[in-house]
Amino acid sequence: MLNWPASVLAKTLRGLSRKLLFTVPNGCACFCDTMCLDILRQRKKVLLLLLLMASGSIFYYLYTLKLERERDANVSSTTSRLEREISDLQAVFESEVVPQLGALGRPARGNWTTEELEAIAKSQRETGYNAWLSKRISPERTLYDMRHRSCKKLKYPLEKLPSVSVVITYHNEEASVLLRTLSSLRSRTPVLLLREIILVDDGSSSVDEKLNDFLQIKFLNMVKHHRISTQVGLIQARVTGANLALADVLVFLDSHVEVTHGWLEPLLAPILTSNRTCTTPIIDTIDYETFAYRRGKPSRGFFNWQLNYIQLPLLKEEAVAMPAPHKNPIMNGGLFAIGRQWFAELGGYDKGLKIWGGEQLELSLKLWLCGGQILEVPCSRIGHLYRDGNFQIRYTDKDKNSEKKLIQRNYRRVAEVWLDELKDKVFANMPHLTVIPAGNLAEQRDLRKRLHCKPFKWFLDHLAADFLNLYPIIDPAEYATGVLQSVSSPKLCLDRTESRPGRPKLSSCSGDRVFPRSELHWTLTNHRELQSGLLCLEVRNQGMEVYIYHCHRQKGNQFWSFDPKTRQVISGQMQDSRLCLEVQPEIHAVTTGDCDPKNSKQQWKFGYQNNERLHHFWDNVKTH
Repeated sequence: MLNWPASVLAKTLRGLSRKLLFTVPNGCACFCDTMCLDILRQRKKVLLLLLLMASGSIFYYLYTLKLERERDANVSSTTSRLEREISDLQAVFESEVVPQLGALGRPARGNWTTEELEAIAKSQRETGYNAWLSKRISPERTLYDMRHRSCKKLKYPLEKLPSVSVVITYHNEEASVLLRTLSSLRSRTPVLLLREIILVDDGSSSVDEKLNDFLQIKFLNMVKHHRISTQVGLIQARVTGANLALADVLVFLDSHVEVTHGWLEPLLAPILTSNRTCTTPIIDTIDYETFAYRRGKPSRGFFNWQLNYIQLPLLKEEAVAMPAPHKNPIMNGGLFAIGRQWFAELGGYDKGLKIWGGEQLELSLKLWLCGGQILEVPCSRIGHLYRDGNFQIRYTDKDKNSEKKLIQRNYRRVAEVWLDELKDKVFANMPHLTVIPAGNLAEQRDLRKRLHCKPFKWFLDHLAADFLNLYPIIDPAEYATGVLQSVSSPKLCLDRTESRPGRPKLSSCSGDRVFPRSELHWTLTNHRELQSGLLCLEVRNQGMEVYIYHCHRQKGNQFWSFDPKTRQVISGQMQDSRLCLEVQPEIHAVTTGDCDPKNSKQQWKFGYQNNERLHHFWDNVKTH
């Protein structure tokens, strides 16, 4: 009755009233007026009660109908407002997206106008990558399945694998790059395994409230956004994220990556087998100019005696077993998975490390020496956006020298705590570290005792056989050292100081030819490189251009030799692809050209050359 229309109720009541007034029960006879009057009075009371009930029902129906209409109007208004807000936010962050640009990880190219090319150049100067183009590539862009064919056949029991908290820290990151990182995680990670993404803003110079709102709308409760008001640096920001995590396994990622199909399950499987295992993916490259996705190679990370991260090839037995996980002595640093409890037991990162630098060495050594292991997992692949090599990254607002001293302090702490007597080898190569205060080391040394950690010699004995062949503890004599002086222009010497970005130049020679000032000091090393400081000379673009870049110890475009007879400095290991270093005095630059013993511009003189060593330069070197 409560839901009857008013017209139906009124009609029903009229009929009911007639029946009650003019009808008496069957067999009832009014023998006296009093009895009939009593019956009539009772019927009037029932009629009145029914009329009141019917009226109440009508009023209730009309009232609820009004409420429903008001609620529908409010819902419609709220929905319309939310739709407008979402549309406005999409206009801010996704309105410039060009469909299918860069899809499947292909290079994103176009016929850019002069104005657009200027915008591209400006964005690369400011960020180290093509931020202008990034805004035009969809956050949801597709990628090829980059895995080895054997990886695609592997099955993982999702119900048995632990869930993860993904920890991502950032400082002044481009919104388009960050959104692509988060979108790739959402679309290529099993929901059952992804408990949360903890996004830590490490004191970015400005708070983008619109980005915060868009993250809430786009990723709902998946992303927990935490802001640190004052920048504490990568290391402590990661510790902050780890302390907020709830899942059993932590996955640390950079804010400028794209995960690929099936990336997580292979990382978790070894941890399920041994909870003291840390796993790392193969890190592929996302090109900073075109955002092309390029496959990386499996490798073993290590560090040299200047504490620079290097990569070594797989051991023979590891290469044969591909794509099975293999031991990784030193992680790259940015991307890894580790059990939350094990990370806490190791003390996380050393609390004395500041901003960034050396943290991957410290954690890797701690893992191996204190009862754990690191495995690289070839079936897990993650693309990393690397910046232009000439871009000067600034991690803090401090001046460049202050930031450099903080990084050097970190390296000093790592050497003092973990390298035992071989720290002297590092200090011999990096004497400037000895004057950098390391701070209080008591807590780290107590941790090493409490966890019964092994000596550094154990690490070298078990993981570094091929490393010691390349980087012996006792170095043999170098082939040549000192200035590299032009014979045709004897006042000019090779200078590692850049004349153009990444290019060496020619400067006035130093008075001391054997021990000149550092920027003029070159060494033809035992790795057959031309090295000055931490940089090596290399050729690019089929040998037409000469650059200086961090020494990679992989020979290739950094392989150099010196012919003491012709005095030529020669690039290239194979005989059919060698070029000679040539002076261009009019522009104070160097190039390479086809080797010509009669060309005086290709003749050079070292401050000191070890002729005995040079006599055996080509021993055991492949030349064909």
